[in-house]
Amino acid sequence: MRELSYPGRSNVLAQNGMAATSNPLSSLEAINILRKGGNAVDAAIAASAVQAVVCPSATGIGGDCFAIIALNGKEPIAVNGSGKAPRKADLEYFSQRNINKIDLTSPHSVTIPGAVHAWCTMHEKYGKLDLEEVLKKAEDYARNGFPVHEVEAYAWKEKEIKLKNNENSKELFLKNNKSYKFGDVFKNIPLADTIKLIGKDKIRGFYNSEVTKDMLETLNSLGGLHTEEDFNSHKTIFSSTISNMYKKFKIHQCPFNGPGIIVLMMMAINEKMNIDHFESTSFERYHLQAEITKVCYEFKETTLGDPNFNKIDIDQILSDSFIENLISKINIDKVYNSKKTYVTSNPETIYLTVVDRDLNAVSFINSICHVFGSGITTANSGILFQNRGVNFRLEKYHPNCIQGGKRPLHTIIPGLLTNANNETILSYGVMGGQYQPIGQSHVLQNIIDYKQSIQEAIDLPRAFALNGDLKVEKSLDYNVMKKLKNIGHKIFVVPDAIGGGQCIEIDRDRGILIGGSDPRKDGMAMGY
Repeated sequence: MRELSYPGRSNVLAQNGMAATSNPLSSLEAINILRKGGNAVDAAIAASAVQAVVCPSATGIGGDCFAIIALNGKEPIAVNGSGKAPRKADLEYFSQRNINKIDLTSPHSVTIPGAVHAWCTMHEKYGKLDLEEVLKKAEDYARNGFPVHEVEAYAWKEKEIKLKNNENSKELFLKNNKSYKFGDVFKNIPLADTIKLIGKDKIRGFYNSEVTKDMLETLNSLGGLHTEEDFNSHKTIFSSTISNMYKKFKIHQCPFNGPGIIVLMMMAINEKMNIDHFESTSFERYHLQAEITKVCYEFKETTLGDPNFNKIDIDQILSDSFIENLISKINIDKVYNSKKTYVTSNPETIYLTVVDRDLNAVSFINSICHVFGSGITTANSGILFQNRGVNFRLEKYHPNCIQGGKRPLHTIIPGLLTNANNETILSYGVMGGQYQPIGQSHVLQNIIDYKQSIQEAIDLPRAFALNGDLKVEKSLDYNVMKKLKNIGHKIFVVPDAIGGGQCIEIDRDRGILIGGSDPRKDGMAMGY
């Protein structure tokens, strides 16, 4: 039980269904959909659509998504709703123009948005309610307005200049040339019309319609290479998950082009090194987490990419010999100096999870990459574009080098845990861009090894080794920070927080659902 004299949250309990999201309006709508007879897929799509409206700094229909769908008792299904680079976007185009890095606000940072296609195909395959019903509340919030929540208002203020630099974004997302503040009511009526069209015409409403023309005109007017065929030909990928055992549990992740394999690698290292022998908030644990991050991210940034262009042997990566080679670089009393592999940081994302009364679970993540994405908004349809293309490299032989029709190496990863009987016991995810693999590893260890409750596991102080710094939250014990610094870590105390997260545990023995939501975000877990 948590220490009641300290600030914190209790775990949320329910029997019939549960949702955990980054915004209360989203959680509420997921529960409403479940009560109407919708299943976890319906509720997850509805919740994501609401957040696409009420959390425009982090997500939107101009972004991407990944999901893991676990229909009770069946093998989990991985859903890849990420988009490709335009067919005309090749290295030669950029080299001829002496462009060696894709700018955060360039039209070249915009890959084909994949979220809407994934929503529609997930719904067609597994949903129960009509899509118009599923999207109705998101349309309502866009048309009639919603109050801006606290964390969202902070992000809005931080990116005021970005929004000012695009006329459409300035007109839509700023009020009197200033960001919307906590408690202000915001409307996006053009987006409401677009969501309504998607509910009616489904995939065609976004990828082959007047909305498509609006997106193309917006991007091409800025020098983008996008074509009608790029949008018309976009597809969502459904596949098996990739997985690995951790003690008596099976961890499920989405395959490449996401970095889910890194979670499996990290957990394999944790198990072999017996990290749980150290206290959960000890200097040793935070040091070893940092070192594991370095060796795994070194591999990620130099090896991974779109599997259609870059073949990777998953079995070899998870083999004992490969994992032991990584471990050989880690020392309990030394800091590992990894290769110069600059990692872009994409801090904004929404993660949500839903479990219904039949114990179907959806682990779902939707993102526009950086805060307010590319900062580019369409003229007529209210769509803010992601900037996922900044993750591409402009290096000829790099596995993540840009190429027409190629998906960039992603950051967003939903997670799922099953038992020996293939039953879902935990649907979870951690937000925070590049932090996500180590964030998932951190939370999983807290739950499995340190026997912490869902909410405790989410709340525990975080640290993240990135580009030579060890970023730590203010809540981390000062003496731990001091020891980390003394051993050679470059400590950077973040001014706010590292990531976010949601989890739902299915306690099958007692017939209850246990949910938690990260206080680092605006959201909550809710059940009935």
